[in-house]
Amino acid sequence: MYEFTQEDLKYNKRGQLSPRQLEWLKMIAQGTRSFSWRSAFISIGFTLLGLCIVMALFLQNEDARAALFADPMNLVMFIAIVPLILGILALVIFLNHRNANKLENAVISSASGQVRFDYDSSGQSHITTHYVIVGKRKFKFGDDMSSVFEEGEKYKFYYCKAGLYEFVMSYEKIA
Repeated sequence: MYEFTQEDLKYNKRGQLSPRQLEWLKMIAQGTRSFSWRSAFISIGFTLLGLCIVMALFLQNEDARAALFADPMNLVMFIAIVPLILGILALVIFLNHRNANKLENAVISSASGQVRFDYDSSGQSHITTHYVIVGKRKFKFGDDMSSVFEEGEKYKFYYCKAGLYEFVMSYEKIA
């Protein structure tokens, strides 16, 4: 959750994001883009390493070389892996950049109503996701928010939803 000020809340009440919030969203978007490129280069490196290891194993002795060149489809499939992986990486980069652009152009929305809490635990990863339900809207949090919000009380949440991202930008208790 974004740590907001009263100035941010004033902007949000008018249906706008504050300059500070816009800067924060741009920072998140830039981080998404740079992570996308870094992970692509790392993936390409591991792919090339794997291909080199497989080629080295195939070219290790005469029987392995004969098995590689016995069927032309083996070579075709081996070569086809490279553009396939590059295509998948390009798609992932494109989708990450599109989500980052949506984040930079995010619009503030609001939800109001009584607050309820819920949680979901994954048995395999031991990760607990905490939910704050405001009216009909469900917000995900990594931490238990019962110390921040009072269950049963009315709140108004101002949030941004852009692609995969959803951030609570500010909130206020409604009397």
